[in-house]
Amino acid sequence: MGGSMGNPIDDATQQRINDRIKEVLATFGTEFSKAYTQVVINNAKAELTPESSLEDELKLDDAPLPEQPLKTGMLVKRGDVNKNWKNRYFVAYNAKDNFRIDYHDGTDEKGKLKGSINCAGYYASEFNSDEVAEYGESGIKLVPWSYRRRTWYIKCGDATLRNEWMDVFRTACWKARPPSDENKTIAEAFDIALRNTRWKCWIWGWYYGAGTEAERLGELLLDVLDRDIINEVIGNIVEGPAKSMTVDLVRKTISSTVNAACSSAWVSSAAAVRSVSDKIQSQVKDLMNPIIEKQNNLKEMIVGRVSGTIDPFLADKGSALFTPVLRVVFRPVIRAFTEAAKGFHKHVSQLIKDNEFSGDRFRSTLNRLDWQMDWWSGPVGEAYQIVYRMYTSDLNEILSLLAGGSSSMIYNMCMDKLKVVLHRAVYTFGARATETSGADLSQILSHVTGLLFHDCFIMVQSTVKQILNGLLSPMITENVINPAGALIAPLQETIDSIPIPGLSVLLDLNALLEETVGDITDNALTAVLRGSLNEVRSALNDASLEVGVSAVSL
Repeated sequence: MGGSMGNPIDDATQQRINDRIKEVLATFGTEFSKAYTQVVINNAKAELTPESSLEDELKLDDAPLPEQPLKTGMLVKRGDVNKNWKNRYFVAYNAKDNFRIDYHDGTDEKGKLKGSINCAGYYASEFNSDEVAEYGESGIKLVPWSYRRRTWYIKCGDATLRNEWMDVFRTACWKARPPSDENKTIAEAFDIALRNTRWKCWIWGWYYGAGTEAERLGELLLDVLDRDIINEVIGNIVEGPAKSMTVDLVRKTISSTVNAACSSAWVSSAAAVRSVSDKIQSQVKDLMNPIIEKQNNLKEMIVGRVSGTIDPFLADKGSALFTPVLRVVFRPVIRAFTEAAKGFHKHVSQLIKDNEFSGDRFRSTLNRLDWQMDWWSGPVGEAYQIVYRMYTSDLNEILSLLAGGSSSMIYNMCMDKLKVVLHRAVYTFGARATETSGADLSQILSHVTGLLFHDCFIMVQSTVKQILNGLLSPMITENVINPAGALIAPLQETIDSIPIPGLSVLLDLNALLEETVGDITDNALTAVLRGSLNEVRSALNDASLEVGVSAVSL
């Protein structure tokens, strides 16, 4: 087989491939049906018993999704097929447009749209030394986490421009989401089903989704086939000048087969749940109250079964993680939020003093202020610099503990939280000024800044808690949830014995286990942070006195 110049996949191997495709797609189909029902249950449960979080205590108004583009300008892009370089006008859109990046012919966005980049599943980096030698300096490449997707090569005019665009591309890579079904229940069920299918196929590790649902399912299936069959086939191909071409042919052929199968499977799976959606939702609503009652009983039983596993884990692994992470992360996060609030107040005070909000200039000044909240060189740049310094130096001390993510994950998480409160502050200031036309803007600013200090107090806790949760998650899955799964298996008999039609289908014990363990972990993290809150209060109160405002009670 491997020695010929023909097709290295014989009939027996092709049958193995076909069987494996059917097995994985069957697993996904089962998981998707279960996930869809579970999401419907969760949605109905949330309506009856809404969950609370720290960020529910934020006092600033919730700002709408930012609309203004992150950046526009001329760049040079390399083609994917012809590999030639062409000038293109780039428009990097904001959250409202899922951080899409368009590029046009000509010198502005009125030129013909030549293409779009969805940065989900990519990371941005500078050209390496070989690429600098071949393509020139001041370049950016968008590298896919999957080797099967294209790498984008882009050149900027100089290093300053490259740094500006690098921040934009990194933001898009972190925040952009892959395209998903317009039905949010179906989209969420797909994500859950894909995760569970990965686990059932023994595919672990961090996953960066890219492409449509069918493409993401295809990516998983290709990973499984590579591991189980294709790598062996490729290893048997005789070395020689034709090997590279043969390998490409094998991969393209398998990809074509997989893509067609996944496209058909996804269309069928989505259509199946759409056809029974009304029935499932009606059934769930009728059963919701008894479901919640039984879920609470089962959660109490699960706590009894898993406490002997998770309590020692949190005491051992948790404490070993909490101490260094809190030492490295906690104080920089406090300083970043403190500087953000001070920078906001001082800048808006100056704008008011300069009459920038007067008359017809009010809206344009407010829009520019909102835009400046994202600037590294702007009024809150010091806050972003603190987070960046933590990312580039301090986090190196705890890299060995970052099994649940990376230093970039922590960096982006902190940046996101900062921008949330800053954009809410701008929006709240604009709303109050509009509602009370002719009022003293300085008084409105003092009120808004007081709310901002309060929300910074909440966000410091939320940020650190989310970081610790993210780092603990994979360790909890491996050391608690997986072993505890065997412990709660007998509870399935209890569910089956409950005389409520369809209850055994509607209750997902694994999901209940994850929820219960999550609650236990959350309570443990809250207890850990409680002892450090006085330091946060002190820093924010000092900062509020420095700018001359009274913070809302912390």
